[in-house]
Amino acid sequence: MNDDVARLEAAHPGWQISTVWASACSGPDARRLMAYRYTGQRRVLLTAWTEAELSARIREEEQR
Repeated sequence: MNDDVARLEAAHPGWQISTVWASACSGPDARRLMAYRYTGQRRVLLTAWTEAELSARIREEEQR
């Protein structure tokens, strides 16, 4: 399960990658991926449900 975290860390150095579980009484639990980076005066937190989605969001943020 942590293979996606390891791949994201390797693909996006400088970002801290972690996960959090979201649960609901009416449905199955789901794991949310998070990427965090602090640069100078700016803090960035990105979240996504999938590895591909988080990787795309990181790439978008790095192009700013």
